Amino acid sequence: MPIVLDTTMPATRALREEGVEVITPGTGRQKGRPQSQPLRIAILNLMPEKPVTEAQIARVLGETAYDIEPTFFVPGDYRSKSTPDSHIAAFYERWPSLRSRSFDGLIVTGAPVETLPFEEVTYWRELTEIMEWARVRVGQTYYICWAAQAALWHFHGVPKRPLPEKMFGVFPHRIVAPDSALMTGLAPGFGVPVSRHTEVAAADLPKDSGLEVLASSGESGLCLVGDAPKRAVYMFNHLEYDAETLAREYRRDLEAGRPVPLPKHYFPDDDPARAPAQTWRGSARILYRNWLDLVRRHAEARHEGAESVEWLLGRGARPALAGTVLTDFRIDAEDPLVAVPGLLRVLAAFGHSPSALRTEAAGAAGCTITLRVAALGGAAAERVARHMLHAVRGARRAAYRDPAGVAGVLLADRMPTACPKGLITGRRNAA
Repeated sequence: MPIVLDTTMPATRALREEGVEVITPGTGRQKGRPQSQPLRIAILNLMPEKPVTEAQIARVLGETAYDIEPTFFVPGDYRSKSTPDSHIAAFYERWPSLRSRSFDGLIVTGAPVETLPFEEVTYWRELTEIMEWARVRVGQTYYICWAAQAALWHFHGVPKRPLPEKMFGVFPHRIVAPDSALMTGLAPGFGVPVSRHTEVAAADLPKDSGLEVLASSGESGLCLVGDAPKRAVYMFNHLEYDAETLAREYRRDLEAGRPVPLPKHYFPDDDPARAPAQTWRGSARILYRNWLDLVRRHAEARHEGAESVEWLLGRGARPALAGTVLTDFRIDAEDPLVAVPGLLRVLAAFGHSPSALRTEAAGAAGCTITLRVAALGGAAAERVARHMLHAVRGARRAAYRDPAGVAGVLLADRMPTACPKGLITGRRNAA
């Protein structure tokens, strides 16, 4: 699927030469392609060679099944020593221009500052603002390498620890949480490029914090940690790297006279004269696709919630039946074939039946069902809405309103445990 990039951006030409579909802003989708709302992904690029990182991240996003519209940005006072100011001025926004906007996802790259204390990084204050902004304005956030360490320090007080030598190479990783949606489709022992001088230790992760180790290596340590309460993922390594990235780093450090080990499990037969293969590219596609699945689901749920509130506030005049109160319900659920019979059973248990019922498809999010019930209003409407959520498998949200202005929205994770006698109940749903 396409990714939207400026036609003059260096990454555009590179990706098109590789066969990645790139479209430019305002050109629209290809003829014959179904129209879809692109996922808006903000990318805070703190890496020194920005055009290289732009191409790497745009590549893995562009190889997924989603239309992607990225926005590259940097902190307000940020100055790069490696990328010309003209490049940043042409293709980047500054953080202050984004603070009032919302995005479906955010990617924060690593940065060449990992040996500094976090608070000594010149843009640390702005970065903490961005991390807090993401909790409110962004659906899902993906922190990479140093940024993952920085976010764990900011949110949970988890320290980074110096390593005796640079952890460098392509290391096999085991899947620790096979039931995690992010791990779907990844093979046991999948390889990931690693390049860092510090680490986060699993023993330092606080208990009862919502943090979950997803993938780890016996050689290189933690790789991926999920943080569902913060809607964040912490990736300490670099699946976005291209085949030659570690080789360029190795030669750069040698030329600079820095102590650097030969990257492990990288060069064929450990011979730096031989070209390495990008053995991790398939895993990169899978993980980024899985992450974008989360981004998409959150975006749909947010849109669905906004529609419920809009519906709730649209209390226009509705016809009355000779002194009878009419109450409307709106239920967001997974499958109408399951939800409609369940809703009718709930109403019947309360001694009611709908005077009108309509179902509407809501794309991958499922369906929306609206019902009108006579002689039911006030507190009774809220009780019925609660039991609809409890009794109907796959119900996520219920809204109710009556002409007198009594209205509300209930979520599936706010359910009571008790039901009236005689109700047919299902399992408790997660939001």
